[in-house]
Amino acid sequence: MRNSATGFLLGSLALAFCLPLVVASLETLAIPKRLQQAVGRVIVHTTTCTVTCGLGYKEETVCEVGPDGVRRKCTFQRLECLTNWICGMLHFTVVLGRRFQLSCLSSDILAVGKEAFRFTWRFARGIISTDDEIFKPFQVDSHFVRFESVQEYDAGTYRCDVQMLKNFRFVKRLYFGLRVLPSNLVNLNFHQSLTENQKLVDKGLEVNLDNGSKPYHPWKKTVAVAVGIGRAPPAEGVNGAHGEGQHRGGSLF
Repeated sequence: MRNSATGFLLGSLALAFCLPLVVASLETLAIPKRLQQAVGRVIVHTTTCTVTCGLGYKEETVCEVGPDGVRRKCTFQRLECLTNWICGMLHFTVVLGRRFQLSCLSSDILAVGKEAFRFTWRFARGIISTDDEIFKPFQVDSHFVRFESVQEYDAGTYRCDVQMLKNFRFVKRLYFGLRVLPSNLVNLNFHQSLTENQKLVDKGLEVNLDNGSKPYHPWKKTVAVAVGIGRAPPAEGVNGAHGEGQHRGGSLF
């Protein structure tokens, strides 16, 4: 144990003695004149990839930079980029009989030309899942699947794989979960499902939706007066508003 301590102490002293020599040599190190005048091409600006998954593009600006730091002979280039080739799942709910289309490429990639890519589709009928073992080949070789009239048997999960023909590299995998609903089962009109306050927000007005306040109905006071009198004529617009409330499945009061 004593020998180890002695060795450690001697090593520390040797390091302390050599360190000033190393620092001094670095301070006196002369940079060659040719190296001082060297000019290199440097990426001075780059953008993020145009997509978060799949094949996209980024733009770079490359300039010639010398010892004076001045940028010269700058060039602009557009490069392919691939952050993550598996893009997850998109969910769609479509009414029976509607026309619909699934597409697995973005517009900036299509600008290159779809002939540069190979598309492979697979289908899992009647189930929404990303389990690749349950998919079967789907005979489509285009970048999209088009339904002229969606039927219930079209429901399920579609998987699109995209490969570059020049090297057969996979650049994108995307899942589409498709649900098909009968037209008489549910009304998918978004605006009709909103409350009065939500409709105001949809129009761009500022409304506090968290305070529990109810929208003002000017006809309520008239209805109350009519009920109190017993024989007062119905107020204008009451029947129409009540019918609208029943259509939304909610209560007016």
